[in-house]
Amino acid sequence: MPAQPCVLVTGYNIRYPLAGMVAEKLHYLAALAKLGCEVWYLEESGWPNSCYNPATNTISSDPTYGIAFQRELLKPLGLENRWVYVDEDRRYHNLSVEETRALCRRADLLISLSAVNWLPEFLECPRRVFIDTDPGVTQFQMPAARAPSIAGCASPHDYHFHFSVGVNIGQPDCPIPTWGLNWRPWYPPVALDLFPATFTPKAQFFSTVMSWAGRKPIQFDGVEYGFKAQEFLRFLDLPERAGRQFEIAISGGGDHHAKVREHGWRLRDPLEVTRDMTAYRDFIGQSRGEFSVASNIYVKTRGGWFSDRSAIYLAMGKPVIVQDTQAQRRLPAGAGFLPFQTVDDILGAVDKLNSDYERQCRAARQLAEEYFDANKLLRRMLTEIGLPV
Repeated sequence: MPAQPCVLVTGYNIRYPLAGMVAEKLHYLAALAKLGCEVWYLEESGWPNSCYNPATNTISSDPTYGIAFQRELLKPLGLENRWVYVDEDRRYHNLSVEETRALCRRADLLISLSAVNWLPEFLECPRRVFIDTDPGVTQFQMPAARAPSIAGCASPHDYHFHFSVGVNIGQPDCPIPTWGLNWRPWYPPVALDLFPATFTPKAQFFSTVMSWAGRKPIQFDGVEYGFKAQEFLRFLDLPERAGRQFEIAISGGGDHHAKVREHGWRLRDPLEVTRDMTAYRDFIGQSRGEFSVASNIYVKTRGGWFSDRSAIYLAMGKPVIVQDTQAQRRLPAGAGFLPFQTVDDILGAVDKLNSDYERQCRAARQLAEEYFDANKLLRRMLTEIGLPV
């Protein structure tokens, strides 16, 4: 084993270059680099017209904007030249196909995030880790029998180790099937030094970022599992009961924006607050805390899902009032992390938070340091799979 392990990370950055999306992968890249690994980022087009350009608000096959965004994102880490992108016409950018194959052959580890990348070269990697960031959706849509990966869809069966932010998978009351795979509990990591604690006692708004459109409902074993907007509508009148202290950046939704605003929610432009990492960090840093619902599938499956965005709020010392997915079975609740099921739960959480705000903020950061520190989590993972650093 080389003194400096070579680790490849796949994600969804170049195709969707907004800070709220790319931050998830940035934590892995930053931590692995800090642990002394030789880190590379790999991505492929997956499907036609998969590249979003936020500058023009258009979707096409052109990855130019995303590649430039990715290079700037990686520059502070010294990784601006360690990336590969395979476009819709199967042209390899930055490295050739031969160089990419050689890179995969000498790599010690491949980490798949978002499950939306697959290249035949990946089979050259001797250790492959699948990170399930969408518990329930991943398992409900994958076949029980072994199925091969295809472009744009990595099959868990092509990986040796499996981790999931659905920390309750395998528990009796969690309907998510394991399909015979060992789904190890996992928290979304945060590079703590990139998101420092920011104490803002005069901040007024609990905030979040969400997509209204989301996915179509999923049917499994005769049960329908829905999306995030479905849960949000259950709490639409919250500002009318708790006061106008909630700010939300909603992408999509169209006609729903007027209804949301009429009920007292303060709306922000999602492109404004996620255009780059500085804007995203400032949006969270200027918040009083986070208030967010979860996708219906996460609530109904009781899988223990916890948002990578909520983990950033915690890291920045912002308490989170988030919908109950039974994450509290493993993550201490009550200080910094306040899960809710009903509007009354939310009202109680707001009062509890405001009555001792500084303590709640300290507790939020402490939770991040204990449970979500990317350096700790990635070191633990590497040790578990036999690649200690």
